[in-house]
Amino acid sequence: MALTAGHAGADTVTEWNQTSIDVLKAGNVAGNPWSRCMAMVHVAIADAVNTIQGRYTRYAVTSPAAPSASADAAVAAAARTILIQVIPGQKAKVEEAYAASLKQIPDGPAKTEGIAVGEQAAAVILADRANDATGVPDTYRPVTAPGVWIPTAAPLFPEYARAKGWVITSADQFRPSPPPALTSALYAR
Repeated sequence: MALTAGHAGADTVTEWNQTSIDVLKAGNVAGNPWSRCMAMVHVAIADAVNTIQGRYTRYAVTSPAAPSASADAAVAAAARTILIQVIPGQKAKVEEAYAASLKQIPDGPAKTEGIAVGEQAAAVILADRANDATGVPDTYRPVTAPGVWIPTAAPLFPEYARAKGWVITSADQFRPSPPPALTSALYAR
């Protein structure tokens, strides 16, 4: 089913969501890297679609609106660009899905412009997340001393505690205030 320019069908987004899941499984990606990749794919898709439809505020893309572009082509191009960059070992699987998506869209300026919008949205998201600290190795090692328990396994994905957030500005932005002092009247109540 081919959709008109400017309209992204839920099927296109849903298909690329499933493609992303399949690619991540095939690439043996799990945990926080999985959620990071899925976030990047869907934020790029959202920014691409909103560059065309203009319904919602975009996350990072600031290019001019492109109301005549094919949103379906933009969705496919955005997801493809992110997935190939993040999971390069699954390029063949991604390219197969991309070709199938583009085959459903009539050739013409709307398709070409949609592809450009999607690729540009993905490039902006990739640049935004390039230095998000998710790939910085954790160098913490507990101090060893006689009689002190040391965990036998390192924490899983500890670098994500220092990673750049998507919406909040810091990990402690909403940290509650400390409890009252044990010697305070408030604590005694």
